[in-house]
Amino acid sequence: MASLRHVDSCFGCSTTNPASLGIVLSPASGPNAEGRVRFGSEAEGAPGLVHGGLLATFADEVMGNVPYGGNAVRLPAEMTIRYRRPTPVDTELRCRARPVATTGRRFGVHAVITTADDDTNVLAEVDATYVLLVLESEVP
Repeated sequence: MASLRHVDSCFGCSTTNPASLGIVLSPASGPNAEGRVRFGSEAEGAPGLVHGGLLATFADEVMGNVPYGGNAVRLPAEMTIRYRRPTPVDTELRCRARPVATTGRRFGVHAVITTADDDTNVLAEVDATYVLLVLESEVP
């Protein structure tokens, strides 16, 4: 399978973009994807807590790394996030994502964000539908 197409300057996981969130993606394990991040005080929403939008961005980055569709560009069409517990800043986080349904260019993904050291400490659960984008340059 071809590796996923990605942008070097990605806001989520770039190692060269100074504005990147610093999300570290693990190589795909079968059909699943995983990533880690630690948000510092600059990511604070409520006092001492990570802004919920950044948790959604973290989940989107990992879920978009699920290896369905080879190296096709994939875009989220819909995302639902359920915040289960407040997420303190300066906590190492893990997001694990797995495909749940596929139909042609569309695929569903479920993800769970936990603390990196305790998989039972669920901070958020996310369900999303992604669409594989066919670029004009790839149309026969």
